[in-house]
Amino acid sequence: KKYSKHLQHAADFYRRILAKDRANAYAANGLGTVLAEKGELFKAKEIFNRVREVSGDSISDSLLNLGHIYLAQKKHPEALQMYQSYMKRSRNSGAQTTSKSQEDDEAEVMLYIAFAYFDWARQTELFNNAKAAPADERYHKCIEFIEMAMKKSKRENVVLRYNWCLTKLQAANCVLQKVNRNIRRTAQEVKDALDGLEESLPILQTMLQWKEEGRKVAISKGMLTGVVNQCKHNIDSAKSHLKEELKKEQDAETLRNYQRIEAEANEKSKALAASLQKEKEAQEREESETRARRKMQRVNHLVDGWKEEATLIAKDPAPKKKKGFKGDAPPGGVDDEAGIFETDLPEDDAAALFDDSDDDDSDADTGTGKHAKKAEPAADGDDDGEPVQKGTEKDLFGDSSSDEEELDMSSNKKRTNDDSDGQASKKRKT
Repeated sequence: KKYSKHLQHAADFYRRILAKDRANAYAANGLGTVLAEKGELFKAKEIFNRVREVSGDSISDSLLNLGHIYLAQKKHPEALQMYQSYMKRSRNSGAQTTSKSQEDDEAEVMLYIAFAYFDWARQTELFNNAKAAPADERYHKCIEFIEMAMKKSKRENVVLRYNWCLTKLQAANCVLQKVNRNIRRTAQEVKDALDGLEESLPILQTMLQWKEEGRKVAISKGMLTGVVNQCKHNIDSAKSHLKEELKKEQDAETLRNYQRIEAEANEKSKALAASLQKEKEAQEREESETRARRKMQRVNHLVDGWKEEATLIAKDPAPKKKKGFKGDAPPGGVDDEAGIFETDLPEDDAAALFDDSDDDDSDADTGTGKHAKKAEPAADGDDDGEPVQKGTEKDLFGDSSSDEEELDMSSNKKRTNDDSDGQASKKRKT
């Protein structure tokens, strides 16, 4: 009640000043502070924004107060922006505004920033699922700013040390809870959490000892005892979690190596199969070209033979009559046709020359003549060579191995026709 009464008196004084001088930004900033302490954050926020507009941010305290209001409203990004703007402006001006020295002032603002990150991380952890993943990074930011504040502060601050240890404890707990929240983590993260706990435990035990000795410590003994016990429990838990993560990473590494070796083996087998396929295709192509060259050689040889035969036929187109053919003159020549029919045979014997046996012989000779006429066109057809050449050119580039056999059959056929011509000639002689 006394505090509320003092706040009310302060608000009345600020209003009196503003009634006389409405442009007094300092009085307006003080009135906003009183309203913020009373819990009227919306009204205080409007006053601070108005002070910023009027003063042009010359009163940097309005930035710091706006940061506090945003932090109370759980608007952590806006609060961090206000705190950082305040630090930048205070450095540029070179004058402290909240503490006895510039370094102490910056250390205090760094604590505000650290607490904003800490509160933001705690709020993120309330999701208790995969959405809580950013909490780990925000805890690390909090630890970073606390360490900067400890370096800026000239005197040993037990509260800063306690806040640093408490943040380490919360960060380690966040890492250990990632398994339950279905968030991926690494063995290095667990190891860092364990190192932070082991580093914080001696400091907390020292503070507890100071408290038991009766030295002045701003933290209660019960709170220190609870934090020390929780730190010990988390150290044991972190060790078991670290073993599990190391085993998982080792198994994952083994699996990756196996998959890599398998992939390399598959690539090599594919390359070998492709090389063998290329060699096979090259061999087949070479064999095909060899067969084609052989066929061309045979064809050229046959064409040359046909050309020679055609040349011989052109030089001697009419074949000579062979001796012993029917109708040829007897050896010695005949000068008079009448001499052919002169004979000393009797009339009865002469008549015997024209009996039925002569008809049979005539029929036989006629048959022989017909056979000769039929055989000669076949021989002439073979001499021309056109049917054989057409068949050879048609199957010249075929893949079947029967082409060579066809060429051999064609040559054998021609030899057979020549043999038949020779037999016909022998018959004529007979």
